[in-house]
Amino acid sequence: MRSVVRMLGVVSIAATIAGGCAPQTEVVKLYDDPARSSKIYKRLLVVDISNDHSQQQQFENEIVLRLRREQVDAIPSHAYLDASDGLLRDDINRVGKAVGADGILVTHIASVDTSIDIVKGRDEIESTCRGGDPVDYFLYDHRVIREPDSVKLAHKVVVITNLYDAGSQDRVWAIQSTCFEKTSMSTALLDEANAIVRQLRIDLLI
Repeated sequence: MRSVVRMLGVVSIAATIAGGCAPQTEVVKLYDDPARSSKIYKRLLVVDISNDHSQQQQFENEIVLRLRREQVDAIPSHAYLDASDGLLRDDINRVGKAVGADGILVTHIASVDTSIDIVKGRDEIESTCRGGDPVDYFLYDHRVIREPDSVKLAHKVVVITNLYDAGSQDRVWAIQSTCFEKTSMSTALLDEANAIVRQLRIDLLI
């Protein structure tokens, strides 16, 4: 993959995808090679750059599953590469050639912002009558029920995705996808995978 590529910068919001993400997943086109041919990629090597190998596996598998639903023969790189040890461009190209990929889809999580909302617990009194006059407070057993504090997390996850042509090694496409207010990273990665694959289909790359 060539290290020098003409950047167009952030152009505009290419799509806003509401399905499955609360409130939405926003996709911004970062690059679209104006000289690229109308090539449809049918066999993609999916590479997530992450220092967490388990997260690399999860995210690649989510993307691969959705690509296969679009009839794309997708291969996760974690079977060949461990991104937590660092990845070289030559390593990715070597695996791409070995698996016969016509394109290489490279993702990385650019940022994760997590907000924490702590809801204070409360105490409630449960009273049980032991018999006698039900209006007599002293004929009741009283027990304090303590509800613990609860913690609510909301993740905002930004992912940068680049598509490279395996033959020319040129970058042909790039997006930034942002998922808002997800309660877990697993849910965020699932919605990010949906957004990435949907945008590939919208842009007629798969």
